[in-house]
Order: sequence, then C-alpha cells, then structure tokens
Amino acid sequence: MSYSSRRAKRREFDVWPGYVDALSSMLMMIALVLMVMVAAQFYLSSTINSKDVALSELASKLRQLSEWLTLEQTTSKALKARKDELEASVKKDNDELIFLRAATIDKDRLIKERDVVLAARDKALSEKEGILAALRAEKDTAAAEATKSKTQVDSLTVQLAALSKQIEEMNKKLALLTADLASAKSTLLERDKKITDLDQKLKKAMLKKVEELADYRSEFFGKLKKALGNRPEIRVVGDRFVFQSEVLFPSASADLQEGGKQELVKIADTLKEMSMSIPKEVNWILTVVGHTDKRPINTPQFPSNWELSTARALSVVKFLIEAGIPAERLAATGYGEHQPIETGVTEEALSKNRRIELKFNQK
Repeated sequence: MSYSSRRAKRREFDVWPGYVDALSSMLMMIALVLMVMVAAQFYLSSTINSKDVALSELASKLRQLSEWLTLEQTTSKALKARKDELEASVKKDNDELIFLRAATIDKDRLIKERDVVLAARDKALSEKEGILAALRAEKDTAAAEATKSKTQVDSLTVQLAALSKQIEEMNKKLALLTADLASAKSTLLERDKKITDLDQKLKKAMLKKVEELADYRSEFFGKLKKALGNRPEIRVVGDRFVFQSEVLFPSASADLQEGGKQELVKIADTLKEMSMSIPKEVNWILTVVGHTDKRPINTPQFPSNWELSTARALSVVKFLIEAGIPAERLAATGYGEHQPIETGVTEEALSKNRRIELKFNQK
C-alpha cells in the first residue's frame, strides 16, 4: 500500500472523535433537561399536594362553621321564643298591675265619696233638726198671731169693699181710654198711608230728577266732546269725562299748563251754556276727581300721591270758578293711586291711570 493511500484512510478515521464529542454533549444536555423536568415535576407535585391539603382543611373548617351557624340559628330561635314568652309575661304582669292600681284608685274614690255622703247626711240631719225647731217656734208665733189676724181680716174686708168700688170706676175709665186708643190707631193708620203715598211720590220725583240729570249729563258730555274734538287722551267712560293728566299738567306738578287752560275754558263755556237750560229745581254739581299712577312721590309740596291728586283737582276747580262757574256747583277730591283703571306696569297703563275725571251729579 502506498503512502498516499494510508494517509487518506487516516483522515477518514480522524472524523469519528468529533461525532463522539458532539453526541456526548447532546446526551449531557438531554440528561440535564430530563433532570430539570424531573425537578420541576417534583416541585409541582409538592405544590399541588400542599394545595390539596389546604383545600381539605378549608373544607373541614367550612363544614365546622356551617355546623356552628346552624347551632347559632337554632339557639337564636330558642332565645327569641323565650324572649317573646318573657315579654308576654311582663305585659300580663303590667296589665294586672294597672288593673290593681285602678281598683285601688276606685276604692279610695268610693271611700272619699262615702265620707262626703256621711258628712252631708250629718249636716242634713243637723239642718233638719234646726228647721224643726224653727217650725215649732213659728207655729207658736202663728198661733199667737192668728187671733191678731182675725181682727186684721175684718179690717181688710172693709178695705176690700172700698177697693172693689175703685176698681169698678177704673174699669169705666179704661173703657173710655180703649175707645180713644182705637180712634188714635185709626188716625195713625191713615197717617201712615199718607206717608207711604208721599214717599212713593217722592221716589218718583227723585227718579224723574235722576233721569233728567242723566239727560243733562249726556247733553253736557256730548257738547263737551264736540267742543274738545275727537282726541284719544280725552274720552267719555260711563258717567265720567276723563282727561289724561298730561293734557292739563306737567309731570309731578299741580300747575295748569297753557294747553290745559285752553281745554278748561272750553269746558267752562260748555257748562255755562248748558246750565242756562237746566231747571232751578235740578240741584246739579260737577265733581272733579284727581288720580295718579302707582309710582311714589315724596317732595316738600307733595309728600304722597294723595296730595298730588287732590291738588290737581283743586287747580281745575279754582280755574273753573275763575272762568265763571259758581263755586257751589263744584267739588274736588283726590284718590291718589288707589283707584286704577289699568293694572299693568307698562307706560301706557300708567299713563291711563294718571287722569282727571269730571262727574255730573245731583246734590
């Protein structure tokens, strides 16, 4: 065999130790893994066994607690039943105690009533004995006076005869007075009838005057409306002629402005013209009424709306007097803010409440 052939075989044989080393390393790794797995399995088995033991202990404790709970419930029911029995017994004892107390109170009350009755009886007996003694004394006195009374009876008989005669005379006078009274009643009935007739006639006359005054009022308002023109701030409301205050007065003032004076001159002329056609027996009067809105005022001249409304009404009356209207035909009054015709708080509503009203009435 040549040298080269021997060398080639030697190289092939030298590879085997590497495989052996690798296989050994692999076997060692496998053995190590198996040891780790065995150790892990042992640890897991120990842990599982420990948990099983703990679970068994817990289950045993739960069974024991359940038995204790059942025993406690049974004991509680028994105690509750005993408590109910004791409460019923206490209630029964209380009821008996209340009954005994009531019986004792009734007994004491009966004893007191008996003592009162006995005391009253003794008092009555004592009073009875006193009355009997007094009656005996009165009987003796009456027997003594009986003889004296006989004499007095004879005297009274004579006096009775005289009284009978006087009564007979008085009956005659009474008959005469009764006749006079009947005559007076008849006269009074006739007088009442005349008074009733006069009252009815007076009511008819008053009604006629009221109707006449209503006619004159309508005539006056009609002429006044015509003289003043168709203006929204001057209007007729029922039996009143209404001026908005701004037509006659500046704000918060009772002094007539020039435009207001001109309007009042028309009113005075119309009133004087119409008054000439009113009969003298119609006693008419023109009332001027002042009103304000509800906004307060507090000045030295007008401490409240009362003073302002009254002062404005007086200003109108004084001007009409100066214009030729007789003072006895005029009256003035003020109501302040207390008789509004609008309840709102808008400027339009407040403006309607600030007004002067003319009322044509009869005295």
